[in-house]
Amino acid sequence: MAQSVSEAFPELPGFEENEARMPTGGALGAAVGAAPGMQPQRPVMRPSREVELTLARLDPHLVAIHEMDPNAGSQFTRLAISLISGSAHHTLKRVLLTSANSGEGRTCVALNLAAALARSRQRVLVIDTDLRRPSIGRMLGLESEVGLAEAIALDLQPEEIITRILPADFHVMLTRGQVDNSAELLISPNFKRLLSELDTYYDFILFDSAPMLKSADASLLGLLTSTTILVARPGATSTEEMRKSVSLLNEETFFGVVMNRVDDQC
Repeated sequence: MAQSVSEAFPELPGFEENEARMPTGGALGAAVGAAPGMQPQRPVMRPSREVELTLARLDPHLVAIHEMDPNAGSQFTRLAISLISGSAHHTLKRVLLTSANSGEGRTCVALNLAAALARSRQRVLVIDTDLRRPSIGRMLGLESEVGLAEAIALDLQPEEIITRILPADFHVMLTRGQVDNSAELLISPNFKRLLSELDTYYDFILFDSAPMLKSADASLLGLLTSTTILVARPGATSTEEMRKSVSLLNEETFFGVVMNRVDDQC
């Protein structure tokens, strides 16, 4: 198994290299090394469910969780540091991860990034907002009786539908199965209220979204998120598809492209 992730800076509109590359010097220390007593106080999310992941049940592409590939894991650490450092200057709490097409490793990147952020002492939640083809539960080997759609329909409390993932120590909100009225859910007042409540608990909320060219859901989520990361796998995305995907994004909030090199689809 081989997976490597590199931040890519192609000549695409709306992205400036210096906003996403890992900075050096004092800014980094301020972002990740501040004393706990200096951090603003916030409520603590206490999910009703905790799951301890074992290697036997873990997808091998989740390199930042099982830490068996230090080289690949370090790439996610760099990406995490870029987000942490960027958040010191701009609001980057809600991060949309999308791709042009399916099979580009978007969910792998979302979960590995969550683990890397958690290792940097960030409170992280990953929400499965690919409502047509949810993958987070499958990749983590999890099942749930309730998911995002049920939470919105029944107006459930966040702790009822969030799972704490150990030993990585980040949280996930699953989607149980295909949601037919995905657009209606994403623009609903209940979904917006849920996100506003979740904001108070987390440093970063990662949205694993449907592909840009397969659904309008990613564009709807773009209206609710702070920044967007586009995941691309060489050989799976043409230059034209990449450019079309970028054209659908808000240039002002486009964080950049992650080139996800995986031997197998995930």
